[in-house]
Amino acid sequence: MSVYNEDEVDLRTSIDSILNQTYSDFEFIIVNDNPDNNSIKELINFYTKKDHRIKAIFNEENIGLAESLNRAANIAKGSYILRMDADDISVPDRIEKQLEIIRKNNYDLVCSNYYFINESGKVLERDVKIFNNEDLIKTLPKENVVHHPTVIMKANVFSEMKGYRNFPCAQDYDLWLRMLSNKCTFHMMPEKLLYYRIRSNSITGKNKLKQIHTIKYIKEIFLKYRETGIDEYDYDEYAQYIQKVHNKRTVKDFNRYYLLYQEGLHDLKNKRITKGLKKIVPIIIKSKYFRGRFIEKAKSF
Repeated sequence: MSVYNEDEVDLRTSIDSILNQTYSDFEFIIVNDNPDNNSIKELINFYTKKDHRIKAIFNEENIGLAESLNRAANIAKGSYILRMDADDISVPDRIEKQLEIIRKNNYDLVCSNYYFINESGKVLERDVKIFNNEDLIKTLPKENVVHHPTVIMKANVFSEMKGYRNFPCAQDYDLWLRMLSNKCTFHMMPEKLLYYRIRSNSITGKNKLKQIHTIKYIKEIFLKYRETGIDEYDYDEYAQYIQKVHNKRTVKDFNRYYLLYQEGLHDLKNKRITKGLKKIVPIIIKSKYFRGRFIEKAKSF
């Protein structure tokens, strides 16, 4: 778990949901990636003294999610790595059930279904599509359908992949595609084993657009690797690409349509077809960012 600036109540609930698992033989590595937040530091120290299974890492400076998780993985001693976000909640038997599946079938990575909750913890009426193993492998090159906080994976595979790479977002998707390129096995459990917290301000238009551009770059280097066997990842090249495509003009254009587009998708999912299309059609005509995305989304309606 990497912690940055989470609400103290949510963080306590998240940590407790791991400490109170039915399976108890684990080490819980928590990385504080916000050295300026003293309340988080004090809370982590409190839990470290409370439970010997917790190991704390305090970054001297903010290094981001990818490097924080790599630091945790570097000191982990277990055969499996299970991911957890600092404001989500694991169901009590999550580890037990995921460990049983990954051991029994010798999968490299297992993810699960999950509940959506709002900021106050209320369960939302939203569902995700569940894929069998074959369809999961086919779908991953097109979109990331493996939800990062629900994952358990083999520690040796994570090590062989050299962990997460230095992307500001979508680090997980880059890892899944590299695992896919190396013939790793994936499995999605239909059981809901996590409560995933949705926040109204969790993804701004600016951050969402950067995520879209980053995913495009990740897909391109994945396809090139499949074709040539050469991994062309280069952080400086990625940074130049982002600087070129991610600017004030493109962010302004994206922000203009993003929220309305999301409202339109919600209407379509709830069978308010005319209302949804009135919102979405003008957007996909005017903005290139939403055309391809809508075509993919429409397949699930």
